Amino acid sequence: MSNHVDEPDPDPEPEPTPVPSPSLLQRSWARMQILGRRLRAHARHALVVGVITAVLGPLAGYLVPKLFEDPPPPCPGAGCDGKNPKDYGCAADVTSWTPPGGNPVGVQLRYSKRCGAVWGRITRGEPGDTVTVQVTGGSSRSASIDYGPDQYTKMARVGADFRVRLCAEPSAGPDRKRSWVRYCFQATEHSPWN
Repeated sequence: MSNHVDEPDPDPEPEPTPVPSPSLLQRSWARMQILGRRLRAHARHALVVGVITAVLGPLAGYLVPKLFEDPPPPCPGAGCDGKNPKDYGCAADVTSWTPPGGNPVGVQLRYSKRCGAVWGRITRGEPGDTVTVQVTGGSSRSASIDYGPDQYTKMARVGADFRVRLCAEPSAGPDRKRSWVRYCFQATEHSPWN
């Protein structure tokens, strides 16, 4: 019988280390991280859409019908009638006619040749006092002082030749500081404008 002894291999190959499979907890955590990234991306988009909707939504109800309306007539011209002279730049070339002195309050007739319009102004009045302009054969505009000492009317359209009646009327309030009665003047395109 032979005496053969198994010798150990000088370089044994190491056994492969088993790769641990991810646990259920680790797989769940990884899925939740992916889901979180997707939700954050969608949340940013939803936030942007929400802000745009919140800002533009109320405006859409106002703007969409305006798209289908006829544009207003241009000012100067007929489009100035009933408009605020400051909003349309009509005060830029304004000239004024001030009636003769001795008036209880200051009244002026303002005229813009470029806009083809006049408007009345009352100064040194009290709340409730009214100024009126009446264009012969045209429109009439009035304005009352709300607070402070003066006010002006909206514009009334005039042609190249015109006649305008300008009136001031006191309020009927019991707290008036001064007493006076309604008075009126007439002016034309030939009045002394300055």
